[in-house]
Amino acid sequence: MTRSNMIVRRQILKAGLIVAGAPFCPEALFDGRAAADDGKPEDVPIGPREIVKGLDGMSRVAEKGNVFGLGHNAAAVISSAFFCREQKLDTDTQKEILTFLDGHLLKNSIYAAARPKGTADPKLVEGLLEDLDAGITKVRGKGHNIIFAVASLKALREVPEAATPERIAGLRKMVQSFGKTKGAVEKDSDPLVGLDDEQKFIHFIFEEFLKAAGDGFDGHVVTIGHALVELYRMGHKELAKKGVPAYWEWVRGSRADREEVVPAAPPKAPTPLTREYWNAQTKRRIGEIVSSHTVKYPYSFYALAKDVKDEGLKQRILAKVSRLTAVN
Repeated sequence: MTRSNMIVRRQILKAGLIVAGAPFCPEALFDGRAAADDGKPEDVPIGPREIVKGLDGMSRVAEKGNVFGLGHNAAAVISSAFFCREQKLDTDTQKEILTFLDGHLLKNSIYAAARPKGTADPKLVEGLLEDLDAGITKVRGKGHNIIFAVASLKALREVPEAATPERIAGLRKMVQSFGKTKGAVEKDSDPLVGLDDEQKFIHFIFEEFLKAAGDGFDGHVVTIGHALVELYRMGHKELAKKGVPAYWEWVRGSRADREEVVPAAPPKAPTPLTREYWNAQTKRRIGEIVSSHTVKYPYSFYALAKDVKDEGLKQRILAKVSRLTAVN
């Protein structure tokens, strides 16, 4: 198959995936950004290859019996590609991140073999959305029922040819393993900020990030909130809104007794946007979940931070990000 034919096929698959995956927003079919090839070379250090690897890994976590731990790993591998592209990281920095992935995450047996090639069917994604819908009204597994599912949906939207029956079946088992909501969901008696105003919701995420205690609460305030924003932006607006009250419960439980005063990082401290930062991370001896947070926290943080318009808030969150990325 020629490269031009491959591009056309990918465009058709993407268009089909958007129709199947966005029952709440049919107008997404006409979003040119979703169907157009981005024109970037396929040989970037981190890109579609890592997205497919992450999907393969995520589709095996349920059969391995460790959805929470291994799902972190797979979500980080998927996130690495979006982080590199969205933050426009240079080749050297991407290579350093790839070294980190190779040393800390990709050695896991969930990546031992690629899923067999199969015929992609975008309609299969509807089942994944139904599984997410069944449990999204509750934060399950510290919100990873939402985080892992949205990472998978975004990955499939980016590489629609990966929506094969075997892979989707594994992804559905992963989402289903978190359980489903039974009975009616009580209405929140004290609603906070919703997704109807996306800008306001992003500011709310970061205000709660500043209020949250450490030990992962602050990081997951960002990652769960980011997942809901991504779901909303993919066109699944009503589904994302169904998850917002569960997020409110999480942020209330994450609030510390008082806002912590976090000292600013040294002026020349490397950030996750630099090669030097990842070179240092590569040398650390850290476990699988902390390794995944080393990727996932910066990915969600910087993806949302670019949309913060309040300069005062931006300076406050940037002061805290150094602790977030160091502690994980």
